[in-house]
Amino acid sequence: MATFRKLKSGRWQARVSRDGQEFSIGTFRTKKEAEIEAGKVEERIYYGQTLNDRHMSFDEVAKEWLYDHKQANLKESTFEQVEVIVRLHILPYFGKKRIMKIRRSDIKKWITKYSSMLDDKGENKYSFGARLKYLSVLKSIFHYAVHELEVLEKNPADKLRIPVQDTISIKAEVKYLQLEELNQLLDYMRDYKQQKFPEYQLYYMLIYFLSQTGLRISEALALKWSDIEGNKLKVERQTRRKSNNEIVITTLKNSSSYRIIGLNDEVVVELKKFKLKQNELIIGRKNFYKNEDSIIFQNYLGNYLTPSIVRESIQKYCKLAGVPYRGTHGFRHTHAVLLLESGASLKFVSQRLGHKTIKTTADTYLDITQKIEEDELKKFASYTSRMS
Repeated sequence: MATFRKLKSGRWQARVSRDGQEFSIGTFRTKKEAEIEAGKVEERIYYGQTLNDRHMSFDEVAKEWLYDHKQANLKESTFEQVEVIVRLHILPYFGKKRIMKIRRSDIKKWITKYSSMLDDKGENKYSFGARLKYLSVLKSIFHYAVHELEVLEKNPADKLRIPVQDTISIKAEVKYLQLEELNQLLDYMRDYKQQKFPEYQLYYMLIYFLSQTGLRISEALALKWSDIEGNKLKVERQTRRKSNNEIVITTLKNSSSYRIIGLNDEVVVELKKFKLKQNELIIGRKNFYKNEDSIIFQNYLGNYLTPSIVRESIQKYCKLAGVPYRGTHGFRHTHAVLLLESGASLKFVSQRLGHKTIKTTADTYLDITQKIEEDELKKFASYTSRMS
């Protein structure tokens, strides 16, 4: 029979008996909550389903969750990110504690710690998005402890959130080039001559292509010539750099990232010219090599470009062209903004970018779409005005 007692803190402790020994199953806000949880435990004891090992350390649970449960179900790149979060941001704080002894108050302190850490500039050291990921991973570990290992009765991290006041950090600034800036950069790159193969305008083609398709840089660098059929482009893989800097081909971000998009006539013409020049160099120059996968954006050694080299190169070219550098992702934003400004629908832009939902597109480009709506409303007001 379970027993209950009210602690000095005002919380209620519940204790149940097993094999003639009484033990605590935790503390609760009200006696009713304690009775409910005690009833669940007693039922499991009755049916031989009592908690397996209430003395497991958090470290043991986290590693079992990570390597036995998650590793087989995650992409390699995603698993590596999750492993870093567990190793660097969760285990140092919770690792040695018995998992049944971790309270909501401990988790709240951990959240507060990460929310209050500042960098040298006095700004948040960890972004809202990063802290959100850390908490999500922690919740998943506790969920595993409750439902798979059955070493906990309830998830102490359930319904905890990152502090609301930090949500102002969610919306990052959308960095993109104005049409005039984009054209200025493209004009410069069209005339720019590389020292080794001046006729091979690799970066002009890459910048132009990114700004005309909105592809992620990782998607563009994995493209093969066979992915283009007429004026249609199939996007179905991406590159990823491993810890040893080796480039590997992986699956895309999510199911909506797999898509077929249209290419306008000018882009198709530019791609044909670029392919022709690439083939001429492969055939005619002994020190210009063909990539074995027939990728579009290969260097003269026949290798894949790495995102880091692309970033460094484009940053240099932007400086030379007198154009602000907005990052490689800036060309994706530029494409989306120009589409919206030209009158494209949010649904079309969302599908073209491979966003999971149209809400993602609307939230990302909220300021731009609001301005467009205001301009359109002004046109309507001017057209229907009854004032002379």
